[in-house]
Amino acid sequence: MATFLDVTGLQYFSSIFVFLFAWLVVFATLTWSRVLGDNKFIQALVGLLIGIFVLISPVATSIVADVAPFLAVIFILIVLVNIAMQMLGGSVEAFPAMRGVFLVFIILIIVVTAGVKIRESIDVPSETQKDLSSTINLIFHPTFLGTVLIFAIAVFTIALLASRSA
Repeated sequence: MATFLDVTGLQYFSSIFVFLFAWLVVFATLTWSRVLGDNKFIQALVGLLIGIFVLISPVATSIVADVAPFLAVIFILIVLVNIAMQMLGGSVEAFPAMRGVFLVFIILIIVVTAGVKIRESIDVPSETQKDLSSTINLIFHPTFLGTVLIFAIAVFTIALLASRSA
């Protein structure tokens, strides 16, 4: 499958992009959660070390490169939901469960992609070995994703209607 990175020659810089992505995500998460305190240097150093570890491991680099487009779609969806809620007079703070829903989607995407990449990199000598690509094809099939989107819209609609009537 041809991607934008293949066409423009940016695939040569994909390792740098993966390193920067891992570093910034870890730094942002540590800054947001304040697990290591308020010292930015320690947070940046931990992010740098994890970014280097991701860069050293080809499996981790492949996982991050495959997860990044899906995370970008999730973040765009978050921004669009936030804009739509503000246009309708609501606020994101009124629905604290939305943070958990988006977090579950992000974790699910990371776990599925990591499982697929790890499964591809490990050879199991077995005569009854099954190919899991059909499961992945089912999960990421447009019909299935459309059904999940319709269910998500239905859940949010019911939540909004129930909160206004109460």
